[in-house]
Amino acid sequence: MAEVQCVSCEIRACTGDIENTPDFCPRRNAKEALEKAEEIRTTDPKVQKMASVAKSVENEGYRVWPRVRELVEFSKRLGFKRLGVAFCVGLREETTQLAKILESHGFELSTVACTVNGGCNPVGQALTLNQQGTELNVIMGLCMGHDVLFTKFSEAPVTTLVVKDRAMCHNPVAPLVNRYWRDTFLEGK
Repeated sequence: MAEVQCVSCEIRACTGDIENTPDFCPRRNAKEALEKAEEIRTTDPKVQKMASVAKSVENEGYRVWPRVRELVEFSKRLGFKRLGVAFCVGLREETTQLAKILESHGFELSTVACTVNGGCNPVGQALTLNQQGTELNVIMGLCMGHDVLFTKFSEAPVTTLVVKDRAMCHNPVAPLVNRYWRDTFLEGK
């Protein structure tokens, strides 16, 4: 099977005639996966509702709302009552502010630090929030890899509010948009 490489596509022909798509297009190389995705998208009521709410939040808040507001609106519109926050102890102050905001909007909140049960324990964070019956879990600055483990073991859907990046003030896209930083990460430069 050929690799899928949408990032390399010059045509941007995600719709239309498949004959005009490049060889690496998922429409050519991942047909089975895309057919399964379409089946899920069109038959699963929970997926349909979440996608619809996501679209409404995007349409209404695009370029206007910060992500915290999007989180509040998304959660309210889906009727979520119990939210969980898995946070790094290095972001305790920011998590405290998030908790105040979410609670002011009527959400019941469970927050679990990364050091739960000693050391960094993202699996423990996920299992603790599972036990609390959270309906949506929010990542607040978990370390690379810990975020992956947390997501893997969370029973509730997961969204990320803060990605930890100490060097970039928690703005991991900076090296991708700033030429100085971008060039320092390219091999051979």
